[in-house]
Amino acid sequence: MTAVLTTEAASGSAAGERQFDNRTANSVLLAAILALAAIRLGLASYLGLVDDEAYYRIWSLGSSLSYLDHPPMVAWIIGAGRAIAGDTTLGVRLLGPLIGAAGALVLWRTAYLLYGADIARRAVWIMLAMPLLAVGGIIVTPDLPSVLCAGLGIWALAELNHSQNARWWLAVGLFAGLGLLSKYTNLFLGGTILVWLLATPENRKWLRAPELWIGGIIAAAVASPVVIWNAEHGWASFTKQFGRVAQNGSAGPTYLLEFIGVFFALASPVIAVLAIAGLVRITRSALASRGRKENDLLLAAAILPMLVYFAAHALHDRVQGNWPAPLYPSLAICAAIALQDVSQTWRRTTFLAALGTGFVMTAAIYAHAIHPLAMTAKDPTEQMRGWPALADAIEAKRRETNAGWVATSSYATTGQLFMGLRGRSEVAQLDQRIRYEFLSPLDASLLEKPALYVELERRVDLPLMQSKFRKVEPLGTLIRANGSSGGATYVLYLLSDPPAPPL
Repeated sequence: MTAVLTTEAASGSAAGERQFDNRTANSVLLAAILALAAIRLGLASYLGLVDDEAYYRIWSLGSSLSYLDHPPMVAWIIGAGRAIAGDTTLGVRLLGPLIGAAGALVLWRTAYLLYGADIARRAVWIMLAMPLLAVGGIIVTPDLPSVLCAGLGIWALAELNHSQNARWWLAVGLFAGLGLLSKYTNLFLGGTILVWLLATPENRKWLRAPELWIGGIIAAAVASPVVIWNAEHGWASFTKQFGRVAQNGSAGPTYLLEFIGVFFALASPVIAVLAIAGLVRITRSALASRGRKENDLLLAAAILPMLVYFAAHALHDRVQGNWPAPLYPSLAICAAIALQDVSQTWRRTTFLAALGTGFVMTAAIYAHAIHPLAMTAKDPTEQMRGWPALADAIEAKRRETNAGWVATSSYATTGQLFMGLRGRSEVAQLDQRIRYEFLSPLDASLLEKPALYVELERRVDLPLMQSKFRKVEPLGTLIRANGSSGGATYVLYLLSDPPAPPL
């Protein structure tokens, strides 16, 4: 009896120690999530906007069911941030780091339901170290809510799989609809659901559940603003985005190799290797006729439809590095799973190497954005620099020439000048007016005055100006200090005497 009691006491003590260790590990992870969110908020307030962010800020200035380039979620996020923190870079980006932190918590719960606490913690650490998501946690683009909503959809499916409670289909529908309000890439959640439903007889039972179909109705209702906008605008956004699916010829392996290489860079090399190894493992399990694990099947279904599409797309056209971003949290789980196959001797070292490589690469990106040591012609961080001074110079030139408004011919320059001038001058892009149809039209009295045309040297569109105005006078150039030795050159023209309303 004494021996039994002693054994039970030792067992209870060991269990208590494990529980204490779990609480400590979770607390450290939560502290890291909050610390990284704070760092990203600081960077968000310090760094200037990239071109896309400045353009999406314009969306938040008016009301529209959707937009030419993307659904409206990013405009709502920026609008909410500006309402809280003002019309500043921090206001534009305020919700970005907070959404990133929420995504980490969602991933923890998903991985915990599928594989337990140890893999859940490792997956979140790995996600935090991925450079793409680290940068995406600061820069507010449609990828930010897209990644979160994709993660929420997989989490709801994991809860459904774990609890077998059909009401989770309603949450799946809600998150699918919100995803479609974020980015069209989130349509792949439908592929995930379809693959998972049809894979096994046990899952096919849900086809008879009314909650599944109600969830579909919820998804359609939530996403309906995008459909309504497209119907009212000749399906312009659908045509623009889904037109990329069409083949542009065969590129052979070039873009596919680029796609793989970009993944190794944006996930970081060690994490990428682990993620691929983990994906191979769960895919084998999902395809096995015997011994299939339901959690592996769900995770494979969350990744493979989108991954297979982008691999096929890369055979004929470039896949932009940010497009597969919704896959990265699920691939972080794969990387954590692969660590289980590493021997105990090397597991901790491999894990630390994965985190170390990812965090060092992220820190280098952050440092370069703050103070670049070297610049290339296509360095995306150059977009963040020099706009306040350039906007001041443009405003002075407008007053000097008695121009009534500022004209551009690219969404990038339009967005940045909207932010830089902030109401001191009206700004309008001469072409692609569908991008801005939600804004109030410029006052007729302004349009009667000359326009000061400003555009990046390589984007100057002289035929466009000549088609809109009879008189086109060159005014010289201005330089935006972007961190490079020569800066970015902007060409100025004074436009007047339009044969018809120029907008």
